[in-house]
Amino acid sequence: MQKPISTSNLKTLPKPLLFHFQMSLFKTLLLSNQAKVVFKTQNPLHKPFPHSPSFIIRRTLSSSPQEPIKKPLSLLFEEAVGLTEKAGGNESEYQEEKNGLRSKLRELEREARALKENPKPKVQKEEKEKKPKKKVTNLVELFGSEKMVEKRRRESGEATVLKDLSPFVEAFVRHLYSKGYFNKANFLVDNKLDFSYFDSKYGRDFIKSAAYKFGKDHQEIAQWLSSKNLKTVALFGCPSLDKNNVFAAKWLRKIFKIQEDTVCSQCMLKDSCRHANKDVWGIATRNLLLVHVMKVIILYNLDQVPPKLTVPDEVRDSANKLLEEVIKLSRTT
Repeated sequence: MQKPISTSNLKTLPKPLLFHFQMSLFKTLLLSNQAKVVFKTQNPLHKPFPHSPSFIIRRTLSSSPQEPIKKPLSLLFEEAVGLTEKAGGNESEYQEEKNGLRSKLRELEREARALKENPKPKVQKEEKEKKPKKKVTNLVELFGSEKMVEKRRRESGEATVLKDLSPFVEAFVRHLYSKGYFNKANFLVDNKLDFSYFDSKYGRDFIKSAAYKFGKDHQEIAQWLSSKNLKTVALFGCPSLDKNNVFAAKWLRKIFKIQEDTVCSQCMLKDSCRHANKDVWGIATRNLLLVHVMKVIILYNLDQVPPKLTVPDEVRDSANKLLEEVIKLSRTT
């Protein structure tokens, strides 16, 4: 009968025998453990400990192979962008997806290269530069002051419908042109007189400005004007609600000693006038000024009075006669 091999005798065995002994011992232990597992699983009274090896083995074997294993988002992102290789799945499908992403990236690179070579904003800018610029013929088109003038005229109540120039005004415009008062008119081409340019509000305003300047330059004419026509104009009232025209008319009434309430009480614009029944203060001289006469009569001559204001024929006739006298006196003096 063989003696059992002790642990002290193992060191004396040769290496081949020692290896053979160890393998036999490992097989014996493995078979004994499997037998215990089978025995315990078949016993209904046996309840394995949750963390025992047999419980882990049974749970792994009983889990469904079709249940998907959830991956962290970081791993899915790395697989999508190609930083890591995609685990599991069909290798051919993964390769096709990878090739599709590469083709899309190449397409985006080509589009970026094309935009860099031919940027769209630059093309639009060149098209805008090629458009012909509109030629500016007057200050109204340049600064857009026509709307401002129209707004001021509506607030003051002046008429917006332009009528044809009367023969008296045309004669006065020719006289102003001969005296050089239209040299700075930018709407006259080559400084040639053309009455078609006076069909606009800007042209009419230029006539008024030239008339005011003419009155300041020729004060000596005022003393020779008809007193009868001047008094007829002064008694009627003011030609507009503009402050400059109102005070010019008040000055005329002051010269002829006409009471303000006498005129303002019969005026058709008194409800909208801020200066009704107010006298002119600070008059240092009682001499008649030609510039004040021109500020009053030129509006009657141009028919640029408020629509509410009905001008009698005698007032219009007096204004036209005064304008005719101004032209004659200017030529003789």
